Amino acid sequence: MKDIGLTRKKKGNYGQVNRRQLPVYDSSEDQATANGRNARATLLIRSSVICSSGATSGGSSSSTTARSSSSPETSPPINGDGELVEFLPTVNHAGGLLDGSEAEQALSYELMFSRLTTAPDYERARSKFGVGLTDLAVLTNFNVGKNTIAILSADSSRLASLLGQQHWSYLEYVPSRYGTSDCLTAATNVLLAKVQTVLAPKDECAEICNRLYGKALRALQHAISDESLAMEADVLCATQLLSLHELLDPSRDTAWAHHVHGSARLVKHRSASRFETDFEKALFAAHVGAIISEALVNNTECYLDQPEWTELYASMTQESHFLTDRSALSIQVRLAFFILPGLWHDVGECVNSAEYFSCGPLTLLESRCRKAHRKLLDWLEDYKAHCVRLSFAQLPPSELALRRELFGSALECLAIVKRLLATVCDTERRSLEVETQALAHLVLDLQKQPAPKHSWLFSGHEVGVAYTMLLTKSQWEENVSRGESDSHKMASRTRYNTWSNTLRMTG
Repeated sequence: MKDIGLTRKKKGNYGQVNRRQLPVYDSSEDQATANGRNARATLLIRSSVICSSGATSGGSSSSTTARSSSSPETSPPINGDGELVEFLPTVNHAGGLLDGSEAEQALSYELMFSRLTTAPDYERARSKFGVGLTDLAVLTNFNVGKNTIAILSADSSRLASLLGQQHWSYLEYVPSRYGTSDCLTAATNVLLAKVQTVLAPKDECAEICNRLYGKALRALQHAISDESLAMEADVLCATQLLSLHELLDPSRDTAWAHHVHGSARLVKHRSASRFETDFEKALFAAHVGAIISEALVNNTECYLDQPEWTELYASMTQESHFLTDRSALSIQVRLAFFILPGLWHDVGECVNSAEYFSCGPLTLLESRCRKAHRKLLDWLEDYKAHCVRLSFAQLPPSELALRRELFGSALECLAIVKRLLATVCDTERRSLEVETQALAHLVLDLQKQPAPKHSWLFSGHEVGVAYTMLLTKSQWEENVSRGESDSHKMASRTRYNTWSNTLRMTG
């Protein structure tokens, strides 16, 4: 042991922290080859080991440099092409930092070996931006829409309340695909950069984000223009990642809707039969809420009410003891919204048509409204049965949060359907209005109860619907039975348009 100690003293590494041993090469080997292999081997040494206090001679300055370069609070380095560049300090076989050609050679080895697996690439980006994609999962929630943009624009600190919330999302599949698709990788980088900018605003972060955004758009446009790539799930994923970026950027007020409609075109181009894997189904699930929201606000029909799309969404059901986003209760109440844009659009078209005064009973529309009404009432019974079944169980926070969200959504949708039914069936209008007002008050009472911290995502919808019902109450309770038929229909048209236009403006 004494001899070993003397030998180490002669080599100059006596008393230093032990490092992972680097390979020793035969002296006859070409020196350049040996240097290259040494550089490659240094990449195996974690920067946390290199940065250990006193780990290297003169370690104070090199340690500080290494720490600052790997800190997630430091702005990620970006090259002139808007590409994320990672700096990892490397050491040579004697423990010193590599410089010059050695450092370049080590970097080339790093780039080569980082492509062998995608996980390290994603983790590198995640550590640089200080946030992970799965932290943003709730942003793919069914209730996210234009109102989310307005709320975050008014108070960006609300974003922090969403981080880490449990939610089934395509985002959990992206890390393993990061680095395999240019458009997906670029979209991931700009989204993470945008979140960092919102949470910790800095001028340099904003500049980096703008460069990454340009790169992501170019990569997506290139992929969409290539017929062989446009059908790939990664392209649809990149489109949706960019739509999440637009949620956080109120300066581009039409960009979110642009990406939502672009996503819809890609979804329809793929057709329902091509959504087979869990990743692809999660992409579809994240898309439906936004496209329904746009259809409702713009008073347009929605392609999702076609059988192939409703069947696809229903196929995502996975039963579990407690509620999840794939439970039957979750899927069924959201399916109720699939038909709402088309039903609402058709009722409005009928009421405002020139033939409205001469047409007879609106039997077909009434039948559709009653079918939607019945489904929602049945859902409420199933929801009640679920709550009774678990009445003695210890409920996890996720169960309570999802109950609150789904119940509020059902009440909101049911109130709208009751108004549509009252529009096409005037004989039941006043009795239906009593029920509608009760629902509105119940929704407002829900706001006084404990709710998850991310409840603002869906409570704004509910409150908007409830207040609109209360605001227009007198018109819907009005008794016009003594007037002539044309005056009845004119009153019905005025009543409907006042309520409908007011509600759409709150959307």
